[in-house]
Amino acid sequence: MRLYIIVEGETEEYFVRHVLEPHLASLGIATFVSIVAKSRDRHGTKQKGGGDWTKWRDDLVKLMGEQRGTSVRFTTLFDLYGLPKNFPGFKTHGAVADTNKRAALLEEAMKARVNNDWRFIPYLQRHEFEALVLAGLDKLNEVLDVEDRPALLPLQQLLRVISPEEVNDGEETAPSKRLEAAILGYKKSVHVPLAIESIGLAALRARCPRFSEWLTKLEALAPEDSKPPPSEIQ
Repeated sequence: MRLYIIVEGETEEYFVRHVLEPHLASLGIATFVSIVAKSRDRHGTKQKGGGDWTKWRDDLVKLMGEQRGTSVRFTTLFDLYGLPKNFPGFKTHGAVADTNKRAALLEEAMKARVNNDWRFIPYLQRHEFEALVLAGLDKLNEVLDVEDRPALLPLQQLLRVISPEEVNDGEETAPSKRLEAAILGYKKSVHVPLAIESIGLAALRARCPRFSEWLTKLEALAPEDSKPPPSEIQ
């Protein structure tokens, strides 16, 4: 089985290559990752990352057309927070208060806009990829300079009562905004890999149920003779 994961940026690409890909390979799933196009220069070269649904859709449909057959699947790792305003279903569902329901409705709308290809497994991370960083906040705390650690205390206290995926998507309260406010010199490309690689998939799944459900769907693509007993799946 071949699986193509389409992501928004380089940090998500790193996560797929260094965390998801080895895990899925152990199940007999060959994983490939691609960053969606933000724009194209005057020579037609794609500029990676950013948000324009039309360009995202073009990339998805093109990839699906190139990779035919029944032994290939496609999925996304996009943030629910900050979706392009022209994202399918955004005008209808973008204000749904229950963000789990909102994400599910937008995923359905996204699938419809890529021709309802049965091989496509749409996924939106609630609310942001950085929710996974919050799941590994204690690990991130261990690698920060000592003087930076006290600033994480309010976030650590918040995460004792809600899950990382429940940290909301306001302009000042989204996971990425909270991390930027708490950590002087916060850089997604530096701090995200440190936190996520340290915590491991099992802990990420325990703290981020929506992410875990998505990963379970991906694991189910494994050939029967490659699947471990349920007790061994991390």
